[in-house]
Amino acid sequence: MAVLKKTTLELDHKFDRKSCRHYLNSYVTVFHCHHFTTLYTQLAMDAKETDLLMKVSEETFYRVLNDYFCKDNVKKLDEKIDIACQYYSALGLGRIEVMHMGEYSGEVISPSSHLDSGWIKKWGKYDRPVNYITSGYISALFASVLEYPPGTYKTCEVESIVMGAQKSVFRVVKS
Repeated sequence: MAVLKKTTLELDHKFDRKSCRHYLNSYVTVFHCHHFTTLYTQLAMDAKETDLLMKVSEETFYRVLNDYFCKDNVKKLDEKIDIACQYYSALGLGRIEVMHMGEYSGEVISPSSHLDSGWIKKWGKYDRPVNYITSGYISALFASVLEYPPGTYKTCEVESIVMGAQKSVFRVVKS
């Protein structure tokens, strides 16, 4: 009988009472708040700085994921993917699932996005995607898992919950 073993994310959570900061695996972490995230996403959109939001997300999460893989000696592709998807959820961002990952392209779905949920509650449905942080995260996921530097992959949200889709769909291509 075949047994499927899933890799489990291990988090070391600490709270520094003096600075009122949370740390996950030694990184200062702000747990996701969809109210706050919708506001700074809208601010980035108004300022036409969504590329900056994606880039910061990618560079930050690349370090987090890469450090985790190195520190815990995670080598297998499927284990890295599992860990990266679990990390996304642990941060309170929702759920992502890697449907396809290749060196030159891939696809990720998000059946649940806290940003989309918050956006819809705050402003209703929208005429374009808003998951720039998730797009950056997915680019970081691909680069880190496939052992390329940040900036190697470009992620585009092609279907979006905030636009009325049942799930968000992200296409990934090597830059």
